[in-house]
Amino acid sequence: MSVFPARVLKNKAEFLSWAGIAVLLILLFVLLLHSLGYLSLWMDEGFHYLAAKGILGHGYPLFPSGHIYFKAIFYTYALAFSSLVFGLNAFGLRIVSVLAFLALLPVAYIVARKFFSRSIALLFVVLLALSAWEIEYARSALYFAPLQLAYLAGIFFFYRTFFEEKAGSRKWALVVFLITPLVHQLGVGIWFCFPALVLIKGWKRFTKKDVCSFFIITTLFFALIQIHEYFFWKVGYVYERTETSLGGMIRYFFSGFSFDYFKELSWSFPLMSLFVVGGLFLCLGIRAVRSKQPGQVPTDFDSNWLYLNFCLFFPLLFLGFFRTHVQPRYLFQLYPLFVLLFLVCLYRVSQILVDLVITPFTAIRKKTVRSATVLLIFAALLVMLVEGVGWKRVKSIVGRRYGDPIRTDIIARSGRPAHEDHKNPGEYVRHYLKDGDIVIAIHVVFSYIYAGRVDYWLWTGGPGTWDAWEETAQGWKDFYVGAKWIRDLGQLQKTIEDNPARRIWLITCPSILKKEHIKPEIAAFIRGQTDKLVFRGKDGTSEVYLWHDSERELTGPEHTFEGEWYPKDRGRIAYDLSASKGSALYLDKAKDRGKPLTVILDRPLSAGMYKLVLRARSAGSKIEGKALDVKVLFKKNKEKIFNWAVRGEEFSNSRRYQELQFEFPSADDDAVRIRLTPTGRENLWLDYLDIIPVKSEAVR
Repeated sequence: MSVFPARVLKNKAEFLSWAGIAVLLILLFVLLLHSLGYLSLWMDEGFHYLAAKGILGHGYPLFPSGHIYFKAIFYTYALAFSSLVFGLNAFGLRIVSVLAFLALLPVAYIVARKFFSRSIALLFVVLLALSAWEIEYARSALYFAPLQLAYLAGIFFFYRTFFEEKAGSRKWALVVFLITPLVHQLGVGIWFCFPALVLIKGWKRFTKKDVCSFFIITTLFFALIQIHEYFFWKVGYVYERTETSLGGMIRYFFSGFSFDYFKELSWSFPLMSLFVVGGLFLCLGIRAVRSKQPGQVPTDFDSNWLYLNFCLFFPLLFLGFFRTHVQPRYLFQLYPLFVLLFLVCLYRVSQILVDLVITPFTAIRKKTVRSATVLLIFAALLVMLVEGVGWKRVKSIVGRRYGDPIRTDIIARSGRPAHEDHKNPGEYVRHYLKDGDIVIAIHVVFSYIYAGRVDYWLWTGGPGTWDAWEETAQGWKDFYVGAKWIRDLGQLQKTIEDNPARRIWLITCPSILKKEHIKPEIAAFIRGQTDKLVFRGKDGTSEVYLWHDSERELTGPEHTFEGEWYPKDRGRIAYDLSASKGSALYLDKAKDRGKPLTVILDRPLSAGMYKLVLRARSAGSKIEGKALDVKVLFKKNKEKIFNWAVRGEEFSNSRRYQELQFEFPSADDDAVRIRLTPTGRENLWLDYLDIIPVKSEAVR
């Protein structure tokens, strides 16, 4: 790797480039660590959590169900190691992707600098650093960022070994080639470096001993991984296996050809895709023209361009045959190649425009002037055509909170418009769970992680929604945590009715809104049990219901709004049996001072007089001055605002909840918002709000 450090110290431009990259890495590291562990684990992060936990407890990724998670096994061991350092939590798992992404950037620079030029390499690094797609997965406990790093490094070492004939790189190439599919199976796409070598260097080069031995070792290894999946994996496979013959295995992995993955790229990056695809034909055309000219040979620039084109398009064609649930995220390891090829095509187009359109009609002849003109056009085209890149989107990803909208165009067309809160509902159940209780959950993995136990899995989706069931001697169970499977409303009701002496918890998630996951009649039954609702997560959808709470310890009276159910990022949840539903919203006098909490009522109030009841407490009753500002605002009549200042001395019962009451009129069926703003003079606990009519006559 001669690029660094010898040449760097001798070359001022190279030194400045690396210095800039170092500064960028430091800034990105600080940025990516911001609130890294705040949001709940979600998507496939739960599977990797269970695998890392199994490794820490048993030495291998053993799931609670008793099955072993072979998929992404190298990655899960990296997670386990990270968990030893940072803890088995969202931060400890996600930091692996942060570090992998940061490592990707210098590798990206080395690759682009080696294959093309310094200017393209620097732009390549900047685009990756500001890519929304990159930042999304750099902050996720998913294998995508590590896979991307291994994939790009493998392509580079393969080039060094068999194109540049650097024998010292062979061992590195072999190590990376063997590790990449263990980060995730999608890494087998790196195998297509071999046909790229054949087409560029010729069959004679491929048949030499060094290539053949490398080819045989890696190909057999990749094939064994797929065979091992088919016969031995119980968790982590894509589709249900119906037969164990060779033909059945081929049908399991392959199907008819589809352009779906090409379409995914065009949907997510329509303009860039045009230039990447067009760049392939431009590259082939330039190579064909030069091959017909006497004495002309392809330049290193064009040969490298062709090599990377093959490394992108061969795996895309392979995915057209390979059987998967089509998701953009399965292309993530190819994304750096996509971006780099986009840049190279723009650069070549800029050169062509200068040579064919500008130079013949102007005085541009000097090499330096021509180069400057090319770069100017290149920069203009880049600004107009680049997609999915920008500081605004990066900032919104890093600062995301529950309820913030998520653009799913390049994440995964998976119907996740906002981050799901599995953490708070699960931790609520864990806090009040007793021996003998029964836990039912829609998402068994996250409920197991946060609640600590799941006895029944509620799921009515068919094959292809989440094929996580198996028939055992004890009946049908899920094969992640081993929970019994409830498949219809009758089974759910029977489970509740057959256990009258046991408290039964039911933890929902956003799947309750999807009829392909939970049948509408089941969703209606659950959500109709408002007297059983004891908790709602920060996503506004995930909920906890409790049956057979004979002591009415948690299923007390229903209120207009429970403070701890506030969906935005305010305060924290405090568990307290003296509070309604056993919890309240704790507001810190320093962190939450001056931050308003706005409660929007579900329905407008009819004309009349109303009483606003606020149940809250403070840490003491010796506060002087205003402790809390209370406002009632209307949607239609925006000028009508009712405002009350709650003084510290009004919290007369020190450390005990008390009801504060305020009266206000409403007219014309107007929608109402309640805004509460703590002043920060003392810590506060907000229990609930009630809106109670006190007069029926209209207010004029």
